[in-house]
Amino acid sequence: MESLAGGSNAVDVFAVGGANGQGSRPSQEDHYIIHTSGDLPSEYKDTHALFAVFDGHGGEIVSKHAKTHIADLIFSSPSFKSGNYEDAIQEAINKEDELLLKEFQQGENAYALAGSTASIALLDLKRGVLVVGNVGDSHIILAERDSGSGHVRGVDRLTTSHKPENPEEKERIEQAGGQIHEQHAITRIGSLNMSRALGDLQYKTPLIAITSVDQTDAQEVATNEHSSHTEDLITVQISSRRVELGKDKQYMLALTTDGITNVIDDNKLMSNMMGLFNRGGNAEQVAGAMVNEATGRPQSDNSTCVAVVLNGVDAPFNQGEGVETAI
Repeated sequence: MESLAGGSNAVDVFAVGGANGQGSRPSQEDHYIIHTSGDLPSEYKDTHALFAVFDGHGGEIVSKHAKTHIADLIFSSPSFKSGNYEDAIQEAINKEDELLLKEFQQGENAYALAGSTASIALLDLKRGVLVVGNVGDSHIILAERDSGSGHVRGVDRLTTSHKPENPEEKERIEQAGGQIHEQHAITRIGSLNMSRALGDLQYKTPLIAITSVDQTDAQEVATNEHSSHTEDLITVQISSRRVELGKDKQYMLALTTDGITNVIDDNKLMSNMMGLFNRGGNAEQVAGAMVNEATGRPQSDNSTCVAVVLNGVDAPFNQGEGVETAI
């Protein structure tokens, strides 16, 4: 398997592939993006990579919109050009939500009722820097690969699960004039079991503050009748992490929607992915196997996995031959 190398980088993308499955759901609402050298603006094609997953709810319209626009919004950000990748991701998320509001105002009413998670991994290969940002409950997991045995070690979930029951989220929602409730033992804000997302404009300004029109049932449940409802109940404020990658190390990165992480433990997920890779599977096959495992269960959700293998330039990769399998 050939590296997607740029030639003078600290870390290279050795392999990458993605897959998704519908599971038991009536439709597929997940999307993902993989942008390596051939998909990037010319000035960044050898030095950067971008991966993301989007888990839609209320339809695929928001997750599909984000898939189409988010990369261009990141790479055109002034913060990206200055190397402030956390701000670049936040600015792109903000602009994406602004685009959804603009299209809603032009008549695309679905953006009020549909939304999506976003989990984004931005790699500066030349500097060996990984920055992730997320809203919602899709996740990015990083594990180091032992170059001798091929086993994983140091499994680390880099993203945050934004749920209404989290104390900080609950406090923010209530201060904004919202209220949370339980339905079928799941804590929700309106109809949502997450507190940050793209779209879902019915829970954001200016829609949440409009009192001259009838509220949706979900809005009525989400809002406190004694408040003025002037702030977003659902936000697009990302959680972010920055990781310095070693030139002498190897890594496995997994981007997943909750259809996978809700049913497969992070350590098992990364060990299984690495074991399949060590036995000669390519990254797309590895991602597909995890999707198949998740969607093969009863009442399974839409499931998406992007598998990325990273190789420090001082750690020549040895796949399959001479290494122990992790499973």
